Amino acid sequence: MKKYLPHIRIPFKLFDDERIRKIPEEHRSSSLLILIALLKFVNSQNGQCYPRQATISSMVSLSRSTIYRCTDLLVEVGIIKKKRLKSTLLYVINPDYIVNKKIDVSSRDYDVSRKHIPRFMMTDISKSNFKELTYISNIVKEVIDKGGDRSKIISTLATLPADTLNKAIKEKDNPYFCSLAIQEQSNKRGKLVDIPNVINNIRKKTHFGYQSKVSKTKRDYDRKIKSKDLLRGDSKDKW
Repeated sequence: MKKYLPHIRIPFKLFDDERIRKIPEEHRSSSLLILIALLKFVNSQNGQCYPRQATISSMVSLSRSTIYRCTDLLVEVGIIKKKRLKSTLLYVINPDYIVNKKIDVSSRDYDVSRKHIPRFMMTDISKSNFKELTYISNIVKEVIDKGGDRSKIISTLATLPADTLNKAIKEKDNPYFCSLAIQEQSNKRGKLVDIPNVINNIRKKTHFGYQSKVSKTKRDYDRKIKSKDLLRGDSKDKW
């Protein structure tokens, strides 16, 4: 039995949210379903995810045109942002809809409009999720800013040490890209020279017994060559 069952965490307010109500009724349920699908892939530290439309379509059984229209509506009401990349779209989800978002503790005043919830229990978008990127997220962002696509992100991350990538996966810092980067590292290792055999060969060649045998074999070979040369010389003298 699995110790951890993968799941999607959804805030209760999502089903009675004023932003959701602004979406036209004919697209509201589809938009809500697509948002839930995005929450499956989201990085809770920066609100980013990169699922392809084909992936979302296979999850929610909606056409790509419907997904495109509904994500535009989610952008209009301020629930998500999206940016076109070469091979996919970058989605950034408003931190109000992410359950495990960071908490801003820079201030502890109260806001009457938020039903007396302390401000330190809320997330400041300008100071936290969209600016304080993690190490891996900074690399991903830099690649995207330079016009890189999914394969470029993976190949760039594959240059990092495996320990760094494994740590990022445990911390849920872009685990999807980190897993693919580790897989790419494994594929490359399969094409490299077998390191243990190289080490064994070096160890063998530097061994005293091996060196002595090589020297003896070489001396015996030199004696044979000299003997053959002498025999040839004697034969020529006779003629």
